[in-house]
Amino acid sequence: MIIGRDLSKRKAAKKPRRKSGQAVRIAPSAKARSSRQWLGQTKALLGNVWLHRGMGLLLVMLAAVWAQQKIQTSQWLPIEKVQIEGTLQHLSAGQLQQQAMGVIEGGFFSVNLQQLRDLLQQQPWVESVAIRRIWPDTLGVMVIEKTPVAYWGKDQLLSTRAVLFKPAVLPEGLPLPQLEGPEGQHETLFRELGRMQAWLMPTGMQIQKLRLDARRSWTLVVNDGVEIRLGRKEYNARLQRFAQVYRQHLQKQQHLIRHIDMRYSNGFAIAWKEA
Repeated sequence: MIIGRDLSKRKAAKKPRRKSGQAVRIAPSAKARSSRQWLGQTKALLGNVWLHRGMGLLLVMLAAVWAQQKIQTSQWLPIEKVQIEGTLQHLSAGQLQQQAMGVIEGGFFSVNLQQLRDLLQQQPWVESVAIRRIWPDTLGVMVIEKTPVAYWGKDQLLSTRAVLFKPAVLPEGLPLPQLEGPEGQHETLFRELGRMQAWLMPTGMQIQKLRLDARRSWTLVVNDGVEIRLGRKEYNARLQRFAQVYRQHLQKQQHLIRHIDMRYSNGFAIAWKEA
């Protein structure tokens, strides 16, 4: 029968067999497709956010650089006043102000403080300079003067830091000793001045002049014009010996003494003033 033949054909039709190891593709469900779409949209959104943030940060940085360059190269908030601070005895605050205002360039933020400091420190009497900005248009300048401790040679002074300086006008009449010596020996005389004055302290004498000659021989002059010759060797020991002898035997006769020679190993020689 025809029907039977049809059934037999249907039975003979078999499904193709899957080979071993062959992958099977399964169509994604609607829920999976929706999750993938949501994930892609989220990534795109986050990417846009970070892009916008990066662009915003870049714009801020560029604006900051521009503003800094603008401040440094402009006269924004110009300096109108210079305020000189510190105790001045040999310097004029007015002259320092004029010198400072003559070289100031730029505004409050761009003014070159180092240039101004270098200029003021060229003044012979200036020991140090410190500068600060005072909002919105002022510079505060703290000036410390050198303190002289001795005259050096004919036209110079020696400071408390053993620094030689030459003022435009040498002040006269300062109660300072006179130091004389070879060039470059001012620090040596500075040290010996303090040491010798300490040895003379019990006598009440003050050193008026201290001299080191080319042969490295020491001579000093104290008040009343008494000259003490110490020589080149053991000059500190000789000065100590003089201080002891003076207190015991010479103190009442100081006004009669012209000079004392301490260069003897076992004694000393005195030259008296003429009557």
